[in-house]
Order: sequence, then C-alpha cells, then structure tokens
Amino acid sequence: MTAAQQFNLDPEKKTLLMFGGSQGSVPLNKVMRESVIDLEQYGIQVLWQTGINQYSSIRSFESASTRVLPFIDDMGSAYALSDLVFCRAGALTVSELALCGLPAFFVPLASAAGDHQQKNASVMENEGAAVVCRESELSPSVLVNKVSELMKDSNRLSEMSRKSKSLAKPDAVREITEHILELAG
Repeated sequence: MTAAQQFNLDPEKKTLLMFGGSQGSVPLNKVMRESVIDLEQYGIQVLWQTGINQYSSIRSFESASTRVLPFIDDMGSAYALSDLVFCRAGALTVSELALCGLPAFFVPLASAAGDHQQKNASVMENEGAAVVCRESELSPSVLVNKVSELMKDSNRLSEMSRKSKSLAKPDAVREITEHILELAG
C-alpha cells in the first residue's frame, strides 16, 4: 500500500503535513483551522495530526483534501507523502526531516528551554532547507501565503529538500559511540 492510499489522499497533489508533536500544538492547530479551506483552494491537500486532546474539536475539518488524525503511527509514510512540513522545531523532528530530505515551515516553540527550537530551526533556515516564523508573527494569512508560494515553486521545494538531506547525520550514533570508546579505551 502506498502512503497516499494509506491516508486516502491523491498522490498527484502537493501535500502539507502538519503536526505539533505527539500532543499537538494549540497555536498551530488554531492557525490551521483558520487556513485549511484556503490551502485546499490552492490545490494543496493536508495531512493534519492534531494531537489526541484536540482531535474531537478539529475532526470536522476532514474533507476530500484534508485528512485529520489524532496521532500518526506511521510517520515514515506521512513523510513519504509530504512535500512540505508545517511543525515545531524540536531536535528529533528536525533530525527526522533532514534524514528524509523534507523542507519545513517551522514555528519554534517560544517557551522552549534556551530557545533551542529557534536555534534548531535557524540552522535549517540558514542552509536553505526551511522557512521559519516566530509564533508571535504566525497568522492564517502568513501560513497560507508562505505555503502556497512554496508549493507553487517545485524547483524551490526540490532545492530545499536537497539542502535538508545534506544536513542529515545518519551515522551520528555510530560516530558518537566510536568517540566514546576511544576516550574510554
């Protein structure tokens, strides 16, 4: 089964994956609620993970072009279907997106310790793999304008994807383990 079949979405349409971590994100879900119809009008389909606690108030936004789920168990398939990801910028998320070579529209969690999500997002943005918007500046018009602009520009998405992939460190665990063993030896 393909990723498009798994989520019952069109494999020919551009897909925006939206998630705010396993618990969801109230601010990201709010802006998506106010943007999803406009995104659909641009021909963009949405795979939207709401988080379990917010799902019941959002599931009514499901449509032919939008899949609303409380949680996505198979993120590999979700990533495989996606052309762009709208999400927070936690370390694991950033690492997964780089490994998959996915471009991102990051909204870093403003209250993250040491502003680490902003720092994570900035690395990707500075390399041309992502765009970043501070939560205080996020609005439905910002989301719709930026996402539709990116989705219309296949060359830019491809370049962002390539740059994202170039930041991946798939052998990081092995390299760290080797350094630890050298130091311990």
